[in-house]
Amino acid sequence: MKKFAIFIVLACVVMIAPMALAQNWQPTVKEVRLPNGSIVLEEAWIEKWWGLDLVTETGGFGTSAEIDYLSEGTDGAITNASVSTREGAGQTANLVVKSITNGALLGWSVVTIDTEDGTNISTSHGLTDQTNVTWHGIIAIISPDDRTTTMHPAHDDHAQIWLNGDMVYDNSAWTGGVRTVTTPTEINLQKGENYLHFKCGESGGSDYLNLRFELTDADLLIAPTLDSLFLDVLTPVEPKGKLATQWADLKRK
Repeated sequence: MKKFAIFIVLACVVMIAPMALAQNWQPTVKEVRLPNGSIVLEEAWIEKWWGLDLVTETGGFGTSAEIDYLSEGTDGAITNASVSTREGAGQTANLVVKSITNGALLGWSVVTIDTEDGTNISTSHGLTDQTNVTWHGIIAIISPDDRTTTMHPAHDDHAQIWLNGDMVYDNSAWTGGVRTVTTPTEINLQKGENYLHFKCGESGGSDYLNLRFELTDADLLIAPTLDSLFLDVLTPVEPKGKLATQWADLKRK
Protein backbone atom coordinates (compact mmCIF):
# COMPACT_ATOMS: atom_id res chain seq x y z
CA MET A 1 0.00 0.00 0.00
CA LYS A 2 1.58 3.22 -1.11
CA LYS A 3 0.50 6.61 0.10
CA PHE A 4 2.08 9.62 -1.51
CA ALA A 5 1.00 12.60 0.58
CA ILE A 6 2.34 16.07 -0.20
CA PHE A 7 1.38 18.82 2.18
CA ILE A 8 1.31 22.46 1.07
CA VAL A 9 3.66 24.29 3.40
CA LEU A 10 2.60 27.69 4.70
CA ALA A 11 4.28 30.59 2.94
CA CYS A 12 4.64 32.76 6.00
CA VAL A 13 6.16 32.16 9.41
CA VAL A 14 3.48 31.13 11.90
CA MET A 15 4.04 32.05 15.52
CA ILE A 16 3.50 29.39 18.18
CA ALA A 17 0.85 31.24 20.25
CA PRO A 18 -1.78 31.93 17.55
CA MET A 19 -1.06 28.58 15.94
CA ALA A 20 -1.76 26.81 19.23
CA LEU A 21 -5.17 28.48 19.52
CA ALA A 22 -6.23 27.54 16.01
CA GLN A 23 -5.46 23.81 15.90
CA ASN A 24 -7.05 20.65 17.30
CA TRP A 25 -3.84 19.25 18.79
CA GLN A 26 -3.47 15.73 20.12
CA PRO A 27 -3.62 15.77 23.91
CA THR A 28 -1.07 14.27 26.28
CA VAL A 29 -3.61 14.03 29.12
CA LYS A 30 -7.29 13.09 29.04
CA GLU A 31 -10.22 13.08 31.45
CA VAL A 32 -11.61 9.67 32.45
CA ARG A 33 -14.99 9.26 34.15
CA LEU A 34 -15.04 6.56 36.83
CA PRO A 35 -18.08 4.32 37.55
CA ASN A 36 -18.93 6.51 40.56
CA GLY A 37 -19.18 9.54 38.32
CA SER A 38 -15.97 11.25 39.41
CA ILE A 39 -13.44 12.40 36.83
CA VAL A 40 -9.71 11.75 36.99
CA LEU A 41 -6.84 12.71 34.72
CA GLU A 42 -4.93 10.03 32.83
CA GLU A 43 -1.97 10.09 30.44
CA ALA A 44 -3.05 9.89 26.80
CA TRP A 45 -1.22 7.60 24.37
CA ILE A 46 -0.22 9.18 21.06
CA GLU A 47 -2.56 7.93 18.31
CA LYS A 48 -1.59 9.88 15.18
CA TRP A 49 1.85 9.84 13.57
CA TRP A 50 3.44 11.15 10.37
CA GLY A 51 4.27 7.65 9.16
CA LEU A 52 6.16 6.00 6.34
CA ASP A 53 4.75 2.97 4.56
CA LEU A 54 6.11 -0.17 6.19
CA VAL A 55 9.52 -1.40 5.13
CA THR A 56 8.95 -5.11 4.47
CA GLU A 57 11.16 -8.18 4.00
CA THR A 58 13.68 -6.78 6.48
CA GLY A 59 15.04 -10.08 7.78
CA GLY A 60 13.90 -9.32 11.34
CA PHE A 61 14.55 -6.69 13.97
CA GLY A 62 18.13 -7.75 14.59
CA THR A 63 18.99 -6.90 11.01
CA SER A 64 16.76 -3.86 10.58
CA ALA A 65 18.02 -2.07 13.68
CA GLU A 66 21.42 -1.64 12.05
CA ILE A 67 20.04 -0.15 8.82
CA ASP A 68 19.03 3.45 8.19
CA TYR A 69 16.33 2.81 5.61
CA LEU A 70 15.61 6.52 5.26
CA SER A 71 19.18 7.36 4.32
CA GLU A 72 19.62 4.30 2.10
CA GLY A 73 16.32 4.95 0.34
CA THR A 74 16.89 8.65 -0.38
CA ASP A 75 20.63 8.72 -1.17
CA GLY A 76 21.22 10.44 2.17
CA ALA A 77 18.69 13.24 1.71
CA ILE A 78 17.17 12.31 5.09
CA THR A 79 18.30 10.02 7.91
CA ASN A 80 16.86 8.47 11.06
CA ALA A 81 18.33 11.36 13.02
CA SER A 82 17.56 14.19 10.60
CA VAL A 83 13.80 13.56 10.45
CA SER A 84 13.73 14.31 14.19
CA THR A 85 14.52 17.93 13.30
CA ARG A 86 12.33 20.61 11.74
CA GLU A 87 14.32 20.66 8.52
CA GLY A 88 14.43 16.88 8.12
CA ALA A 89 10.75 16.41 8.93
CA GLY A 90 9.90 19.09 6.40
CA GLN A 91 11.90 17.34 3.68
CA THR A 92 9.62 14.29 3.95
CA ALA A 93 6.86 16.38 2.33
CA ASN A 94 8.20 15.65 -1.14
CA LEU A 95 10.46 12.65 -0.71
CA VAL A 96 9.75 9.03 -1.61
CA VAL A 97 11.86 6.39 0.12
CA LYS A 98 12.96 3.48 -2.06
CA SER A 99 13.14 0.32 0.01
CA ILE A 100 16.51 -1.39 -0.20
CA THR A 101 14.85 -4.72 0.67
CA ASN A 102 12.62 -5.06 -2.39
CA GLY A 103 12.64 -1.79 -4.35
CA ALA A 104 9.19 -0.69 -3.17
CA LEU A 105 8.49 3.05 -3.23
CA LEU A 106 7.38 4.21 0.22
CA GLY A 107 5.45 7.42 0.91
CA TRP A 108 4.56 9.45 3.99
CA SER A 109 1.09 10.17 5.36
CA VAL A 110 -0.73 10.63 8.66
CA VAL A 111 -1.15 7.20 10.24
CA THR A 112 -3.47 6.37 13.14
CA ILE A 113 -2.64 3.55 15.54
CA ASP A 114 -5.02 1.74 17.88
CA THR A 115 -3.15 2.12 21.15
CA GLU A 116 -4.84 -1.00 22.57
CA ASP A 117 -4.11 -3.23 19.58
CA GLY A 118 -1.17 -5.63 19.94
CA THR A 119 -0.64 -5.61 16.16
CA ASN A 120 -0.98 -1.87 15.60
CA ILE A 121 2.17 -1.65 13.47
CA SER A 122 0.39 -3.80 10.87
CA THR A 123 -3.17 -2.58 11.33
CA SER A 124 -2.16 1.10 11.20
CA HIS A 125 -1.34 0.46 7.55
CA GLY A 126 -4.49 -1.58 6.84
CA LEU A 127 -2.72 -4.93 6.99
CA THR A 128 -3.09 -8.13 8.98
CA ASP A 129 -0.32 -9.31 11.29
CA GLN A 130 2.96 -8.87 9.43
CA THR A 131 6.42 -10.32 10.00
CA ASN A 132 9.85 -8.83 9.31
CA VAL A 133 8.70 -5.22 8.96
CA THR A 134 9.96 -1.86 10.20
CA TRP A 135 7.77 1.10 11.17
CA HIS A 136 8.80 4.77 11.08
CA GLY A 137 6.73 7.56 12.63
CA ILE A 138 7.32 11.22 13.45
CA ILE A 139 5.50 13.58 15.81
CA ALA A 140 6.03 17.22 16.65
CA ILE A 141 5.89 18.20 20.33
CA ILE A 142 5.28 21.88 20.99
CA SER A 143 6.36 22.91 24.48
CA PRO A 144 5.68 26.27 26.16
CA ASP A 145 9.06 26.11 27.91
CA ASP A 146 12.36 24.28 28.22
CA ARG A 147 11.77 21.24 30.40
CA THR A 148 12.95 17.82 31.45
CA THR A 149 10.23 15.18 31.40
CA THR A 150 9.83 11.43 30.96
CA MET A 151 8.59 9.57 27.90
CA HIS A 152 7.05 6.11 28.21
CA PRO A 153 7.56 3.89 25.13
CA ALA A 154 6.04 0.45 24.59
CA HIS A 155 7.15 -1.68 21.65
CA ASP A 156 7.54 -5.07 19.99
CA ASP A 157 10.28 -5.61 19.00
CA HIS A 158 13.33 -3.31 18.74
CA ALA A 159 12.60 0.39 19.27
CA GLN A 160 14.88 3.33 18.52
CA ILE A 161 13.86 6.93 19.18
CA TRP A 162 15.49 10.18 18.10
CA LEU A 163 14.61 13.60 19.51
CA ASN A 164 15.81 16.87 18.00
CA GLY A 165 18.55 15.12 16.07
CA ASP A 166 19.86 12.85 18.85
CA MET A 167 19.14 9.21 19.68
CA VAL A 168 17.49 9.09 23.12
CA TYR A 169 16.28 5.46 23.22
CA ASP A 170 17.61 2.14 21.89
CA ASN A 171 16.01 -1.00 23.29
CA SER A 172 15.99 -4.38 21.55
CA ALA A 173 13.75 -6.05 24.18
CA TRP A 174 10.00 -6.10 23.59
CA THR A 175 8.06 -4.65 26.52
CA GLY A 176 5.52 -7.46 26.97
CA GLY A 177 2.30 -5.62 26.19
CA VAL A 178 0.94 -2.86 23.98
CA ARG A 179 0.62 -0.49 26.95
CA THR A 180 3.38 -2.01 29.06
CA VAL A 181 6.43 0.21 29.57
CA THR A 182 9.67 -1.27 30.87
CA THR A 183 12.07 1.64 30.39
CA PRO A 184 10.69 5.11 31.14
CA THR A 185 13.25 7.53 29.73
CA GLU A 186 14.08 11.09 30.71
CA ILE A 187 14.22 13.56 27.83
CA ASN A 188 14.81 17.28 27.42
CA LEU A 189 12.33 19.39 25.47
CA GLN A 190 13.11 22.86 24.20
CA LYS A 191 10.68 25.75 24.12
CA GLY A 192 8.76 25.65 20.84
CA GLU A 193 8.87 22.79 18.36
CA ASN A 194 10.51 19.46 19.12
CA TYR A 195 10.56 16.54 16.67
CA LEU A 196 10.55 12.88 17.65
CA HIS A 197 11.17 9.92 15.32
CA PHE A 198 10.09 6.45 16.50
CA LYS A 199 11.48 3.46 14.57
CA CYS A 200 10.36 -0.05 15.50
CA GLY A 201 11.58 -3.28 13.90
CA GLU A 202 9.45 -6.42 14.10
CA SER A 203 10.26 -10.09 13.47
CA GLY A 204 7.11 -12.10 14.27
CA GLY A 205 4.18 -12.45 16.63
CA SER A 206 2.78 -9.27 18.14
CA ASP A 207 3.86 -6.03 16.50
CA TYR A 208 3.10 -2.79 18.30
CA LEU A 209 4.37 0.54 19.49
CA ASN A 210 3.05 3.18 21.85
CA LEU A 211 4.22 6.39 23.46
CA ARG A 212 2.95 8.67 26.21
CA PHE A 213 4.27 11.43 28.43
CA GLU A 214 3.58 12.57 32.01
CA LEU A 215 0.49 14.00 33.69
CA THR A 216 2.51 17.16 34.24
CA ASP A 217 2.85 17.50 30.44
CA ALA A 218 -0.79 18.45 29.90
CA ASP A 219 0.34 21.72 28.29
CA LEU A 220 2.28 19.98 25.50
CA LEU A 221 0.75 20.13 22.01
CA ILE A 222 1.21 17.16 19.69
CA ALA A 223 1.02 17.03 15.89
CA PRO A 224 -0.31 15.41 13.75
CA THR A 225 -3.49 17.05 14.98
CA LEU A 226 -6.70 15.17 15.74
CA ASP A 227 -7.94 16.17 12.29
CA SER A 228 -4.80 14.66 10.68
CA LEU A 229 -2.77 17.78 9.88
CA PHE A 230 0.98 17.74 10.26
CA LEU A 231 3.47 19.70 8.18
CA ASP A 232 0.96 22.35 7.20
CA VAL A 233 0.37 23.44 10.82
CA LEU A 234 4.04 23.72 11.77
CA THR A 235 6.49 26.56 11.34
CA PRO A 236 7.86 26.31 7.77
CA VAL A 237 11.56 26.12 7.02
CA GLU A 238 13.41 26.46 3.75
CA PRO A 239 15.15 23.15 3.01
CA LYS A 240 18.72 23.00 1.81
CA GLY A 241 20.04 21.66 -1.46
CA LYS A 242 18.13 20.25 -4.38
CA LEU A 243 14.71 20.25 -2.70
CA ALA A 244 14.53 24.04 -2.37
CA THR A 245 13.07 24.52 -5.86
CA GLN A 246 10.38 21.88 -5.25
CA TRP A 247 9.33 23.54 -1.99
CA ALA A 248 9.28 26.96 -3.64
CA ASP A 249 6.94 25.57 -6.29
CA LEU A 250 4.69 24.10 -3.60
CA LYS A 251 4.52 27.42 -1.78
CA ARG A 252 3.58 29.31 -4.95
CA LYS A 253 0.74 26.85 -5.54
